[in-house]
Amino acid sequence: MAELVTAVRIDDARSEPSGTVLELLIGDERRTVRIPQLGSEAVRRAIGALEAALAAGSGLDAALSALPTDDLPRRMQRRRTAAGALLLDDTAALEPDEVRASLRVLADLGRSGFRTLAVVGPLAVEPVDRLDAHDALGRIVVRLDIRQLVVVGQEARHLHMAAGLEGSWDGESVLMDDPDTAYDFVRATSGPDTVILVTGGAGLDLTPLVERLSGGAS
Repeated sequence: MAELVTAVRIDDARSEPSGTVLELLIGDERRTVRIPQLGSEAVRRAIGALEAALAAGSGLDAALSALPTDDLPRRMQRRRTAAGALLLDDTAALEPDEVRASLRVLADLGRSGFRTLAVVGPLAVEPVDRLDAHDALGRIVVRLDIRQLVVVGQEARHLHMAAGLEGSWDGESVLMDDPDTAYDFVRATSGPDTVILVTGGAGLDLTPLVERLSGGAS
């Protein structure tokens, strides 16, 4: 007898400070599911766990109650700065698609009333694609109406330039040479009303910046 596979489809997903709200179609049933993590990788993990549990014979309610509850390390992992800002450590996201998805989550949180600040390092792309990839991401930052962009590293300067050239944008972009100068700027311009995303950083580790912002180092 063939194994019965229950299809799980995402009809909608929205990000909130407390996690992600998913509208799921599970077989013939629709469910609103809240997971306590943020980001596309956490959503994929939750859907994978749900499908695996259903395939193993778990009932739907039992499968939903057993979804993972921990944040994924360095993938939209929530922390707090000393000033009370919500800090999202996404430093394991290096590919353009990963960073773009995380920026969309940041934009969702901005619609919840937060001031949005994105700290973005270089992307992991082939040298021949570096200009176009960073240029495209800068324009996405503008379309998402991120309020403050902090670009770290000269390898990512085209991201900063592309955002600054968009005349319709009410936000601001700055280019910092290294994580130390980025830290000074972010600390001086963020507070409890701010959500800070730190993402990217291929060839330029932004993990120490996250640690300093969250009080791990002075």
